[in-house]
Amino acid sequence: MVASELPRSGIETAHQRGYHFRTILSYVPLVIVSLLVLIPLIWMVSTSFKGRQEFYAATATLFPLHPTLINYRYVLTQLGFLPIYLRNSFIVTFGAVAIVAILSSLAAYAFARIRFRGRDAIFLALVLSIFIPNVGGLMSLYELMSFLHLRNSLIGLILYFGSALPIPIFIMRQGFLAVPKELEESALVDGAGWPRVFWNIALPIAFNALVLVMILTFVGVWGDFLVTFILVDQDTTMTISVGAQKVLVMPYATTITPGFAGLFTTEAANAAVLLLASAPVVLVYLVLQRWFMAGLTEGALKF
Repeated sequence: MVASELPRSGIETAHQRGYHFRTILSYVPLVIVSLLVLIPLIWMVSTSFKGRQEFYAATATLFPLHPTLINYRYVLTQLGFLPIYLRNSFIVTFGAVAIVAILSSLAAYAFARIRFRGRDAIFLALVLSIFIPNVGGLMSLYELMSFLHLRNSLIGLILYFGSALPIPIFIMRQGFLAVPKELEESALVDGAGWPRVFWNIALPIAFNALVLVMILTFVGVWGDFLVTFILVDQDTTMTISVGAQKVLVMPYATTITPGFAGLFTTEAANAAVLLLASAPVVLVYLVLQRWFMAGLTEGALKF
């Protein structure tokens, strides 16, 4: 090794150490913020697995020392309508996601690739409709749903949430615009029609944008409270977003099986209800986060 290279090597090592130190230092605020966000969630999960004796212990613990499912057994068996709320939420959410995914994909591909009169004007009107708040039309929505006999109906909720298409169409259009036109033109020259080009070429390439639309729709429909509260007032058609609030206000069942007496607490049962209400959204994101992040970074939300 040449002697003149030794100081340079030492400088590079010091530079690398400084870079690693700055990188680690930059993560400190992120870790602090993450802990501030996660600690309430961890506390809720921990509380839901605590029995009555441990919950009222003199010294509180972040993690349960003796985990138990008594609170979940209570809310799922003694609060009779809670499983119905969960079932209704899954029906409404998956129904709305299916409608939004199908209609937004077809409409977005037409806006992105098919030329027709008034295409740009229609798309501009669609984009402008995004900025119109839905709250202003709640009275009209209530009257319309009552006239169509769709209040207190899961089909009515599915149709309403499935009609929220402007943002999904915008996202899907941006995804289809990223598809190389050469691939589609080659397929058209080979004799494929627009439906086959859409299904076999464009949609697989824009799959990340489709997943992004599905996740955003799932989160929006599952967590919606205001519209569902306006359109539904019967336990048989109520979703978990509204039903959970009702359960939290009246956490005790009318009649409690003797096996639960003295084993659960109202607070821990409430934590179990909240965890059951939020778990599907977290699970969907964890399962699909790879495609979700790809949809965000591959141009789906870029103009």
